Amino acid sequence: MKIFVSGSLAFDIILDYAGRFADHIKPGKVHVLSLSFLVGSVKKSIGGTAGNIACNLAMLGLKPQILGAVGEDGGEILEKLGRLGVYVKAVKISHQPTAAAYILTDSTDNQIAGFYSGAMMEKVKLPKIKPQDWAIIAAENPRNMVTLAKHYQKNKVRYIFDPGQQSIVLSAKDLKFCIRGANIVIGNDYEIDYIATKIGLPQKQRSLKMWQSVVARTLGAKGSEIIYPNGKKIKIAAAKARRAVDPTGAGDAYRAGFICGLVKGFDLQQAAQLGATVASFAVEQHGTQNHRFNYDIIRSRYNKNFNNKI
Repeated sequence: MKIFVSGSLAFDIILDYAGRFADHIKPGKVHVLSLSFLVGSVKKSIGGTAGNIACNLAMLGLKPQILGAVGEDGGEILEKLGRLGVYVKAVKISHQPTAAAYILTDSTDNQIAGFYSGAMMEKVKLPKIKPQDWAIIAAENPRNMVTLAKHYQKNKVRYIFDPGQQSIVLSAKDLKFCIRGANIVIGNDYEIDYIATKIGLPQKQRSLKMWQSVVARTLGAKGSEIIYPNGKKIKIAAAKARRAVDPTGAGDAYRAGFICGLVKGFDLQQAAQLGATVASFAVEQHGTQNHRFNYDIIRSRYNKNFNNKI
């Protein structure tokens, strides 16, 4: 069984603001919004949706394969991921610079981000796949996301659809297509509600039956929930971290833990709890790939937080 991870490979420029965005944004003036926040620190690190997910999967003892692209300045990204055991030979080297995310985070973990796509806009090379494989389509070049969904559907490969920030760019038609073939759709509370609005799901249905796929909705410090196509919900508590330093990357860590659980044959509740456990390590360090663990360490924290031990 192989695990294919598609998404962005990028540098993260993380800026920390000690105040709250909400104290300065006036709802009646958002059409002329012009604000500047004095940040206390600026940190550059390696990130990107594909890189973050693959990094966590490798630390869990799995060997994911990345589908993506970096620029000629992205050698350190490939070197780092390769050292962890991620298969990076399918990653393209582009003449465009490596993608970069500029992320401003406030004291309540709200974020404002800007993203330069660069090499991410390269056309994806379709992998050779088998029905027993798993894949995750994370946010990247929207054309690649749809192309990969078609490829996985045609070959009957199970995949997780994780449109993230690209929910805004993807058309309603493309969102419906990618969702229709996915085993699981994952996103935070805002993203899931935004997608539901965009594809025309009536408001009264959004807290009950969602789509034909299982929906994993993350809720930050409040944990997450699994929503089945029949409307059944399972609440998943957040795992306790030793300290909360930086939420950036916690969502991608959650996804890696979730995928690991599925690959190991866990039920959806256990898979989501494993995701919550991995996410608790991500928030303990600045950046999205600076935390460290192995599966035994993860299992120990999981068993301290949840009753259905693994």
